[in-house]
Amino acid sequence: MSFSEEEKNILEKYVTSATDDVFAVKGMEGMVGAAYARYSRAKGGFREVLLKEFIKEGNIDPKHADQLIQRILIAYGDDSVGELEGAHVSFENISMLATKEIEHRRIGGSPIEQSTRYVFYDQKNDAGQWRYLHSDALFSSSFGEEYRRTMDFIFETYASLVDPMKEYFEKLKPRSEAEYDINGDGVKEKYDSLTDEKDQKAFRITYNSDLRTKACDTLRSMLPLATLTNVGMFGNGRFYQHLISHLLTSDIDEVKTLAQKTFDATSQIIPQYVRRAKKNEYLKAIDHDMYQIARTVFDAETPEVPDKTPDFVLADKRVSEMDSMVAVMIYPYTNISLTAIRERVKKLSAREKSEIIKNYVGDRKTRRDRPGRALEDGYTYTFDLVTNWGVYKDLMRHRMNTQVRQLFTTKLGFDMPQELKLAGFEDKAKAVVEASDKLFDLMHKVSPELAQYAVLHGSFTRWVLGMNDREAMHLLELRSTPQGHPQYRYAAQEIHKLIKKRAPWKAAMMKFVDYGDYYWSRADSEARQRVKERKFEESLGQ
Repeated sequence: MSFSEEEKNILEKYVTSATDDVFAVKGMEGMVGAAYARYSRAKGGFREVLLKEFIKEGNIDPKHADQLIQRILIAYGDDSVGELEGAHVSFENISMLATKEIEHRRIGGSPIEQSTRYVFYDQKNDAGQWRYLHSDALFSSSFGEEYRRTMDFIFETYASLVDPMKEYFEKLKPRSEAEYDINGDGVKEKYDSLTDEKDQKAFRITYNSDLRTKACDTLRSMLPLATLTNVGMFGNGRFYQHLISHLLTSDIDEVKTLAQKTFDATSQIIPQYVRRAKKNEYLKAIDHDMYQIARTVFDAETPEVPDKTPDFVLADKRVSEMDSMVAVMIYPYTNISLTAIRERVKKLSAREKSEIIKNYVGDRKTRRDRPGRALEDGYTYTFDLVTNWGVYKDLMRHRMNTQVRQLFTTKLGFDMPQELKLAGFEDKAKAVVEASDKLFDLMHKVSPELAQYAVLHGSFTRWVLGMNDREAMHLLELRSTPQGHPQYRYAAQEIHKLIKKRAPWKAAMMKFVDYGDYYWSRADSEARQRVKERKFEESLGQ
């Protein structure tokens, strides 16, 4: 269809082209999804739908558009339409524990989080407080004073080690001995050999970033999950509806508060797509029943500590589909390994297994009442992992897999960085670990969920990771790159070894899994960044 000049002028406010067959939509925040839904059943194109149904007197009338959206949602259903509309939301000054409640909703949302690899948490805020969750609900609890005292101690210790660890790494790698490919010509050079002022500046930036990242990588093990951070999120309407419902269902006050704030924010952008968000009583009842079953079938108060940490186990495929799924169903409600759970499940009667399945599925009233991720069981690979929390944090954000975790705990041990030992600060780190564990015990008596705030980045956590070969190729090749954190690089390598042991021909396809040892893991990456920056500045004539 051809448009008049007047129509083209109107359309140019809402599309990038009034004539081309390929164009982008603009200036229609909160309304694009409904417009596309209507467009799917219209004879003409999107721009014709826009002119006929959304635009009045040359502009989109918000009130008319909102009414039209409601009619469209009635006719088309808001599940699929919700995926055509989205919003950007920032979550700032939230705990690292809360970030996992947000990022665990992996379908339809794309998060980016403040990185503990590049940011030190050694500065107090304007109110003179360290960057951990200051919550009236926590402070007023029986453990409130101990929580405040312990968090202050942890952050004071962390902050006191920032400069000493920088100095340690500077002695380990003096600037005069460091070498970087600053020019991008494939040759690494020392600072004294550089004569160009820009090259010297690029070298200094690279060197400082190299050492800073190493110090961050080492000290992050001491950060508790109560540490405040920032998360940016883009998600579609369906994602936010499910996210808000999930957050509302939590027993953690901070998380429930985030639910309401997320609802308030998204209601100003995509109101029709989050209006049905509410506490999920269905899943709440399932959690209650499954915890009861776990206490009956297992000793839920005695964590199973692995013989070695970290620990990587590829679950045996020689188990029935029912036993495998039942084991994953009960896994997050226990504190023992998947292998041990499977062995116990094998011994249960058919009636007992059916009862577990019945409780996990719950009382479904509608098709929207869906049980948890255990129903995704059956992947090519199911790994039972014990890694430090930092590794879990970095790997769990992958989407094309399933992660099922147990409550975070201090009872599986702590992954002490070798650098803290060599620098002479092991005793200080141990004091932090002991304080964290003591606080965890005190909080756990009141609430196992709240006790997770006391867990450290370096504390080991147990979780299941299920994936197929395509995801394994992506995850392992990405997470073993030289610039990756040494701990998750090691995890990627160990997982690949287990795959190789089971199916060498599959492991061979994942040929970019890097087994190299790169102590200064960010060095070459930082140098390449300087080269890119140089080329960009040159393109601007600077």
